[in-house]
Amino acid sequence: MTTSIRRLIILALGFLAGVCVWPVAEVILFFQAGFPSYLVFLALLGAAFGAVMGVFFGSAEGITSRIKSRIPNGMLVGALVGLIGGALGFLVGQAALWLIGELFIRSFSNFQWVVLPVSRAIGWAVLGIFVGAVEGIRAVSPKKILVGILGGFVGGLAGGFALEYSRLLIPQLALSRLIGLVILGLAIGLFYGLIEQGMAFGIIRILTGELKGKEFLLNQGRMRIGKSKRNEVALPTYADLADHQVQIKIVKGDVVLTNLEPKLPMLVNEQKVQEQRLKLGDVIKIGSAKIFFKYE
Repeated sequence: MTTSIRRLIILALGFLAGVCVWPVAEVILFFQAGFPSYLVFLALLGAAFGAVMGVFFGSAEGITSRIKSRIPNGMLVGALVGLIGGALGFLVGQAALWLIGELFIRSFSNFQWVVLPVSRAIGWAVLGIFVGAVEGIRAVSPKKILVGILGGFVGGLAGGFALEYSRLLIPQLALSRLIGLVILGLAIGLFYGLIEQGMAFGIIRILTGELKGKEFLLNQGRMRIGKSKRNEVALPTYADLADHQVQIKIVKGDVVLTNLEPKLPMLVNEQKVQEQRLKLGDVIKIGSAKIFFKYE
């Protein structure tokens, strides 16, 4: 699986998140009058939005890494983080509505076309931050959390504007909310993928064995390669590998490879090494796996 396919999968998950959150939203909106207050309604609506979207984006790493055990864990973390982020985002959006309304409201048209969409887009951006950060929180990776925050914020803001203005521009369309939610999910997925790619330190591509052709983004400050499925780069079917064979660490912008099991050799360009700063085009061999270091 190449990094381009990974981005397409994340986009597809964003699309599905938007589709699946729509009926949930419609049910909650139908019962809006039964809530004790508008703030309670907003918090529950936001929590539902965030939980559903978090489930989909939380499953991304397990799907793209082909490690099924990561999928349910990611979905659970995604649901919890998304629930909190959604509730907080909608309440922040309401607070922004009050603040912006006080400062800028001049007419009903001004409120409908400027104040309301801007304030709600801020709320969607907060939701996007939490949804985007799900995988980083699951992996306990500050770098991936930062990627998720940036990607989720930009995607949530852009998608939020698209969602709000789609309902204003085509109010007669019965499915305008569905279209807006799909655009929101796609926007979060798109910008997450773009920012993740832009902030990565490079790509390693598997050249041999069962995972031949699969690519891994170096998107964390520290990653491990080995047979264990707990590694960021898991090669469970490869021979002559330790559970945790190699560590990749980013040192002042350089990619440094360290052999964690001296009894098992690590070769870089056919030369046995214990530690090596990688350069573009290096080929690493550990056990039966050959790995190519490149930039996209």
